[in-house]
Amino acid sequence: MDRRELVNSAIANAVEEVESEGGRSAKADFPDVNLPEFTAMREKVAKSSGLSLALAGRLSGTTEAEIKADADRLMEAIRSMPANLRTHPKSLVPTGGAVDQPPSHLDIDPIKLAANIMARRLGS
Repeated sequence: MDRRELVNSAIANAVEEVESEGGRSAKADFPDVNLPEFTAMREKVAKSSGLSLALAGRLSGTTEAEIKADADRLMEAIRSMPANLRTHPKSLVPTGGAVDQPPSHLDIDPIKLAANIMARRLGS
């Protein structure tokens, strides 16, 4: 075996050893956050922080304190958004959404409407 093959073999063994040790320690340090216990903890923290349950799945952390800190950061980001991004503006089109005034079609006089249409058609 020449020197280059020896070095490449040593590097490959070292990389393999680091990857195998790293994989084991990473699994031990980071529990599976998709377990029902973590889901329940995220939902509990979301409720107590005022977040909707739809956002609970976005919270990160492995302890309740970490999840609470993440929820607080998310709430602060939501509060700092401009108001027009947090609410739905009223539609400018009367039939497109909530209207503050009663519909104007209830005040239409069909005889006057017919007279206006005939006047426009006849050009007078």
